[in-house]
Amino acid sequence: MIRRFIAALMFMTSFAVNDTKAQGWPSDYDGVMLQGFYWDSYSDSKWTKLEKQADELSKYFDLIWIPNSGYCSGSNNMGYLPLFYFNHLSSFGTEDALRSMISTFKDKGVGTIADVVINHHATLASWVDFPLETYNGKEYQLQSTDICANDDGGSCKTWADKNGYSLSSNNDTGEDWSGARDIDHKSDNVNTIVKAYLDFLLNDLGYSGFRYDMVKGYSASFTADYNTTAKPSFSVGEYWDGSTSIKKWIDGTKVSDEPTSAAFDFQFRYRVRDAINQNNWTKLADNTSDAGGRPLIYDSSYRRYAVTFVENHDTEKRANDSQDPIKGDTLAANAYMLAMPGTPCVFLKHWQNCKGALKRMISARKLVGITNQSTYSQKASSQLYYAVETTGSNGSLICVVGKTPESYSAPSGYTKAVSADDFIYYVSDNLADAWTELEKDITEEEAEQNIDDEFTPYDITVYVRNENTWSKMNFYVWDSSNTQINGNWPGMTMTETVTRNGYTWYTQTFTITDEDYYVNLVFSTGTGTPQTIDVTDVNEDKYYVITTSSLQSKYVVEDVTEAVGVNTPQTQTSDDNAIYDISGRRVVGEPSNGIYIKGGKKIVMP
Repeated sequence: MIRRFIAALMFMTSFAVNDTKAQGWPSDYDGVMLQGFYWDSYSDSKWTKLEKQADELSKYFDLIWIPNSGYCSGSNNMGYLPLFYFNHLSSFGTEDALRSMISTFKDKGVGTIADVVINHHATLASWVDFPLETYNGKEYQLQSTDICANDDGGSCKTWADKNGYSLSSNNDTGEDWSGARDIDHKSDNVNTIVKAYLDFLLNDLGYSGFRYDMVKGYSASFTADYNTTAKPSFSVGEYWDGSTSIKKWIDGTKVSDEPTSAAFDFQFRYRVRDAINQNNWTKLADNTSDAGGRPLIYDSSYRRYAVTFVENHDTEKRANDSQDPIKGDTLAANAYMLAMPGTPCVFLKHWQNCKGALKRMISARKLVGITNQSTYSQKASSQLYYAVETTGSNGSLICVVGKTPESYSAPSGYTKAVSADDFIYYVSDNLADAWTELEKDITEEEAEQNIDDEFTPYDITVYVRNENTWSKMNFYVWDSSNTQINGNWPGMTMTETVTRNGYTWYTQTFTITDEDYYVNLVFSTGTGTPQTIDVTDVNEDKYYVITTSSLQSKYVVEDVTEAVGVNTPQTQTSDDNAIYDISGRRVVGEPSNGIYIKGGKKIVMP
């Protein structure tokens, strides 16, 4: 009953989302976003792994922001040095896996937010060597004349002049970044490519919106132009600065006096960090001032466009900074964020480590009906605790956070809903019965998830054939824990083969030891080059073809598992009495119960 009630509220919100395209961020939006990655989360943020969690995540989150999915050269790349716009083989999985994940989330009512990195662009070899891409029959390629004239403080121009290249005549319209080429958004070519790319993300891959990286690097007017053309349902910019500058950027994205993008509320995050790290909860009071200004959510004119967070991939990894990351009271930080207006974005590590409490916080927020434009009032402010009341469409919620949250006495008309050492939620009495039922649902869900189903290890076999004239075949393999299976690069020379469909396949068998275990492979001649691109996330029988096509001098590998299907296996040395399982692996010893293939026919072993 309660699940259906909350689902009905989300359904009404979805109407608002569809009706507000190109308007920055929906008004009165009650959704919660998950940042589905952290720095170097190559295992936890695999597309296949995130997709497996869709049933659980969709009960609590409405949006999931994932890493840049474009090809960025090599393995273990977080995506912030983009190389290709239309090739989406990334360190987090294949394009097919990406499409499957986005589709699965969409079917469950969760929109996927793309990490859009268009301030800068990587190159293949030289300072100006951009790849040529073809999409829908059209060719796209950045040119040297698309690079800002003052890129890298003039270093790029010095190199270009020396080597006979010309850059754009326009200087950068924002801050310079020396990690890659800053591209000139005034260029017609850049404008055309970016718009085609954004259309591809939304209307081909199926993303619901954009998180724009480093928007300080180019004028806000370009975000307005891109969003007006692409019409994403959601757009949020990373303008890492104080609130005054962030508000100016939001205003800069306006079209017809309406912002076309939201922004992350950095000052909200820093207020929470200071309250925790300085053990002074008066830092949350909305009448205090500091160098960064008041958080966006404290200003009713910008509240709708505030995406709040308490940690992200950048702030969390700054371990050497005396002020970052947040050093404790993770539950209190999230409790405060989820009780306040704005659109909260939960950090993946926090979800992993505090799942039970976060489920209850998010459920309480949605039950109360808190949106990005809800109103709030301060109830108590002291060094040891802070209390705030937020009014939603269905009732009210009082959040108390700090070292002694129990010191606050809730007024009559409120019932304690959920609590821990550093926070307490009270919901208005009109929602008390509903909360009891909702809490029961969550508890039952957790009990079901905690049932200890023993994992049974199983074997998989990888089959590889080559369309090139290589003299030998090496398998370099590492697993999900980065353990090398076949030794150091370039791995082991394969000698075992089978013949199937008239082709010779090199094979190797691996044991999958748990549900999160997988292997990754690179195929080569054993001399370093030629070699293939990385083949990742393999945890089932696969058939791969090394094609004659290449990407950055590495051969492209095609997954042909479906095309091959299950056929009668034949080894190069014929043995009519040999027995194979239905995946084509030869059975050594006496087979156990099941279906097998012998002499070209299926047999059943009792």
